[in-house]
Amino acid sequence: MQEGSSVWHGVTLRGDVSKITVGRNSMIQDNSRVGSNTRVEGDHVEIGDNVYVGANARLEACQLESFSYVGMGASVGKGSIVESFAVVAAGADVLEGTTVPSGQVYAGSPAHYLRDLTQQEKHLIGEHHMEMQQLAQVYNEMTELTLREQIDAADEALKYQF
Repeated sequence: MQEGSSVWHGVTLRGDVSKITVGRNSMIQDNSRVGSNTRVEGDHVEIGDNVYVGANARLEACQLESFSYVGMGASVGKGSIVESFAVVAAGADVLEGTTVPSGQVYAGSPAHYLRDLTQQEKHLIGEHHMEMQQLAQVYNEMTELTLREQIDAADEALKYQF
């Protein structure tokens, strides 16, 4: 796992059967599962830089190129590739060996081409990614504080609200 990346609560990383690499500033959201169910030589989950993996997603020995986006509850099958700036919609099921091309949205079960991303959507995805990185940083900073320091910080925040 590279600098700036985050793995959220309840995520399962199964590196016992296949190798897992995670690039810089990528995030794997709550309760996702990353790994392989089969012990095949060469199986590898490769997650590039600035990748977003939504909550409850399932990744099976696949490749997520830098700046790709996998929505909540989506599954990416073995040998599949999600190219840079491609989106796997929430709940989609990308079948084994499928390539999701750059700039396209795949949705459904099985996942299929839905449409091209707009420039505005690309911008919004980038903003969402930055917001989630900031939340991860805040959480990381808060968990390093003692309970007393956390209570004092909450009290200070309340002073500004009133």
